Amino acid sequence: MDTDEMKVEAVVADGSGSQQQQQHDDDAVLDDTPEFVNLDDAVEVKVDDGDVPMDEDDEDEQGAARAIQEDQETSSEPVVDMSKMKLESHTDSIYAVACSFENGQLSILSGGGDDKAFLHKVSSTSASQQLAYNHTDTVSCVAFNTPFVGPDLTKTPRLAAVGSYDGAILLYDPDSGEQKLKLEGPSDVEWLRFHPKGGSVLLAGSGDGTVWMFHIPLNRCLQVFVGHEQAVTTGCFSPDGKWAVSASADGTLRIWAPKTGMNKHVFRLGEAGLTCMASGGGTDSMLVMVGGEDGQAHVCHIGTKKTVATLRHFEPPIGGGGDGDEDMDYPMSVEAVGFFPAQPNWCATAGVDGKLKIWDLTKGAQFRHVCMPEGEGTDSITRLRWHPTLPLIFTSTIGGVMRAWDARSGSLLHTVTGHTEMINDMDIAFMENGSAAIVSAGDDKSIRIFEVDVNSIFAAAAPSV
Repeated sequence: MDTDEMKVEAVVADGSGSQQQQQHDDDAVLDDTPEFVNLDDAVEVKVDDGDVPMDEDDEDEQGAARAIQEDQETSSEPVVDMSKMKLESHTDSIYAVACSFENGQLSILSGGGDDKAFLHKVSSTSASQQLAYNHTDTVSCVAFNTPFVGPDLTKTPRLAAVGSYDGAILLYDPDSGEQKLKLEGPSDVEWLRFHPKGGSVLLAGSGDGTVWMFHIPLNRCLQVFVGHEQAVTTGCFSPDGKWAVSASADGTLRIWAPKTGMNKHVFRLGEAGLTCMASGGGTDSMLVMVGGEDGQAHVCHIGTKKTVATLRHFEPPIGGGGDGDEDMDYPMSVEAVGFFPAQPNWCATAGVDGKLKIWDLTKGAQFRHVCMPEGEGTDSITRLRWHPTLPLIFTSTIGGVMRAWDARSGSLLHTVTGHTEMINDMDIAFMENGSAAIVSAGDDKSIRIFEVDVNSIFAAAAPSV
């Protein structure tokens, strides 16, 4: 890390208090009477002409991952199903899953390549309900706003959101499954995120390079953020709700002002497409991390608008590869990133190379551990999730396996199996009694629910040295 990065890092650790008054005018969160923007007045930001489409590279990455999976399938023994419950409502691959645990019941949203979305209710038994809207393309993303709702449900109603490649966004009652609202605008929907203050504002990213922001109770589009030159692959609101952040296949990370629609800053992070995002890092929660197709992850500070660190997740084999296209033969894309909520200067990256790396941003952004299961072959990682209070990371893979890792030592604590093909998405509900319900979905057309006693497996782990 260079001198400038070390200085920025020190600012992050101190909370960057001097920045707050300077940015007070720009930081205004959405008020009770939102300002609307006409689509003709959408803000457009010029970008460099050198951005190169990543379509071919993306196909190469997917091909490499599929080849690894096929090799595993031909040589593996029958899979032991350790799941507590299996849901088989979908008739094609499942690409999105989200869960919420309330009052002793687990609610699950799912969407897949069969163009359908389902709401599942699980307790001692299970019930699955196909949601009413008839999509004409893959259901690509789902989300609950229940973690963010306030006591006044007239202002912050409980919602379940479903997005599809057909461009439709549907809002449902998460309890009854009743369709409440349909939102339109994007040519297709890549991802959905609710505003953390009440969950009544929804952010949606599109493959056409736009980001849409909707106020749900008013059924209005608040802003269309325009500037990305390629698909917006991931995005979110900042934890305080004052900024919208988006990342794209054009290699840029952009900060937007939700109230004005203005693009406040562009991080140009190279030509490689950006694939995944995590927010809430640093002691002031203003760090955002993105992973890229080139095997790197970048940590950026929203307030100072500085790149704090670039983390080289993928390392080419010694003596292998050279300049030019040969380097692209290696599976290198970073597919998942995350900050540890209880120690937000710790973060993790995971990728197609099958490795989980744990980093400490307070110590020169050096990685603490490299986590990878023993044995031959590469089990590419598709998702990672930190425990909210324990230094514990869960990962899912293209081999259909989920693993729990001790972030203190890098050791493997627990493995669960059940899926027979790639896991495309994973969500976890952490219970007050110390257990966790892991909900996963994949190419085998099934949703599986695993129960893990987190306290027991963590207590059995050897302390870090």
